[in-house]
Amino acid sequence: ENTYFKEWATEEKGYISPWGKDKEGNFRYEPKHNYPISPKENFKRVFSGQKPVYIPLLSDMTAFSPGILPDHRVRAWALEMDSSLPGDPNCKGGEDMFGVFWEYVPVTGGSMVRPGEPKIPDITRWEEYITFPDISLWDWEGSAQRNKAITETDRPLRIWLMNGLNERLISLMDFKNVMIAYVDEEQKEGVKRFYNALCDFYDELIYRYRKYYGADVLMFNDDWGTQKGPQFSPDTAREMLVPYMRRIVESCHKNDMHFELHCCGKNEKLTEVIVEAGVDIWLPQEDLNDMEAIFNASKDSGMYMLLPSGTNPDMSDEQVYEAAEIFMEKYGYTGHIGVGGTFKPSHKNFEKYLYALSREYFAR
Repeated sequence: ENTYFKEWATEEKGYISPWGKDKEGNFRYEPKHNYPISPKENFKRVFSGQKPVYIPLLSDMTAFSPGILPDHRVRAWALEMDSSLPGDPNCKGGEDMFGVFWEYVPVTGGSMVRPGEPKIPDITRWEEYITFPDISLWDWEGSAQRNKAITETDRPLRIWLMNGLNERLISLMDFKNVMIAYVDEEQKEGVKRFYNALCDFYDELIYRYRKYYGADVLMFNDDWGTQKGPQFSPDTAREMLVPYMRRIVESCHKNDMHFELHCCGKNEKLTEVIVEAGVDIWLPQEDLNDMEAIFNASKDSGMYMLLPSGTNPDMSDEQVYEAAEIFMEKYGYTGHIGVGGTFKPSHKNFEKYLYALSREYFAR
């Protein structure tokens, strides 16, 4: 048997999964492979400009979305020891940390703000309508202690932040009002003032993410697209979002973390903008975007991209191995490409074959 397949073999008990318990109430476990170096060390090599020992995978990171943030609870995405996920009986929605009510919708498996009564009716006077929470009052020590089994491993810790910039403002103002404010000269200054304050707030939050959990990657949720294209033009993004994205990227870097943009929608026309924002990692939505075009437009930027495998569970082993060879030849050789998807399931053996091929390639 291929030596590299033996390395891919999993240990009897892997990593505790933050993705909820099984029907019997027991913790689930995620695979731990017999890698020659840890996933955390392998990712460090990628981001320091060195050659990885094997191709980095999204599954090599630990997802973590602490329930100490009200947003994660009310949106049914608390990934921790006491998880709260779509379909759980405790998913009832509620108020986020800015007092916005999120309504859990069982049929969609997520929470949304009911439009029509925006918390900020006038962005030029936003200070009159909301206050920022004092996160120093939250029990960070307690949360860190409760979640040690998830956070203290040899994998990179990929910590979530729901409702980034654009999504946060939409939750406070409603979608139409935000899109108008981005282009209305009388409202732009109010948006920029709010985003500057939000960046100050996120800077403190990111500091605590690193201090209490040892987070390595900030997975920043901020959807910019629709099913047909971006919500706004590249020029609007450059003026209204990029300066503040850069501030958040800088907050990550000064805390020895990397910034991942989770940005759903058809956003290939915003690729250059996302590169300009300094994004370290991007996972585009694979069922809407031209992934090859995104790769070609960003491959020289140093941005680490997560691309879909191009396989499905019904393919034969021969087809899957061939797909892994094609992936490695087209993308994997850069060392800045990993495998990850947002919706479509891959064949169970794809990552195994890609691992073996990448070990052989990077050992040269």
